[in-house]
Amino acid sequence: MRFFKTLHFLSVDVVLGACLFQCLLTNIFLSGQFPPLLVTLALAFAVWTIYLVDRFIDNQNPVFHSALHDFHLKHVHKIKYLIGVNMLILLFLVTCLPKYLIINGLLIGIFMLVYWAFLIFGFFKRVKFSKEISTAIIYTTGIFLYVFSSASNSNMVLQVLMAFLFFLLALQNLVLFTCLSNSGLKGESMLIGIEVLWIGLCLALLFFTQLSIFLLLPFLLTFVIHLWIHYISKSKQWAWVGEIAFFSPLFYYLYAVIST
Repeated sequence: MRFFKTLHFLSVDVVLGACLFQCLLTNIFLSGQFPPLLVTLALAFAVWTIYLVDRFIDNQNPVFHSALHDFHLKHVHKIKYLIGVNMLILLFLVTCLPKYLIINGLLIGIFMLVYWAFLIFGFFKRVKFSKEISTAIIYTTGIFLYVFSSASNSNMVLQVLMAFLFFLLALQNLVLFTCLSNSGLKGESMLIGIEVLWIGLCLALLFFTQLSIFLLLPFLLTFVIHLWIHYISKSKQWAWVGEIAFFSPLFYYLYAVIST
C-alpha cells in the first residue's frame, strides 16, 4: 500500500492516465491506430516532469499543507535529481520526434514557461481557480497534440469538442481536489457549472455526431467517479481514486479484446 501511495505522490497515476487517454483518442480519430511508442513516452516524461516541477514550485510558498506536499518537502533533494533525469530523457525523446510534433510541442513548452512564471510570482493566488484552468489546458493540449497534428482536418470540429469534453474532466478533477484540500475555498458553483457543461456537451456529442456511447464510456466513467467523490464521499482521501478514474480507457480496450 505504501508503494502505491508513493506512486500517487509522485504523480505516476496522472502520467498513466494521460497515456491511456492519448491512446484512446488516437484510436478514435486515426481509424484504430495507436500512437507510436516514442510519442507516448515523450508525453509520459513531459507530463511527469511538469507535475514534479509544479509540486516543487508549489512547495516554495505553499497555500496549504497536505500529505502530498509533506512528501515532496521530505524528499525534495531526491525529487530534484528525478526531475533532472526526466528532463534529460525527455530532451532525447523530443529530438527523435517528427519535426511537426517538435514545433507544436514547443508552443506548449512556451505556454508552460509562462505558467511557471505565473506560479513563481504568485499570479494564480490573485485569480480564483486560474491555476486549475491553466493546468487543465496544458494537460488537455498535451494529450491531444498527436491527434491534432496527425488526424484529418475533416474531423477538426469533433476533435475540438472532444478536447473540450476532456478539458472539463481535467478541470473537474483539479477544482474538486483543490476545494477538498482547502475548506476555506468556495468552489461549489464552479464545480456545478463544470458538471452541467460536461453533461450538456456529452449529450450533444451523442445525439448530433456519430460517436457511440461505447466510445464515450471511458469519459462517462471518469466523470461519474468524480461525481461520487463530490457529492457522496466528499473526502480528499479519495484523491487517488480520482486519478485512477483516468485509467478508464482500459475498459474500452478490455471490451475490444473480449468482443474479438
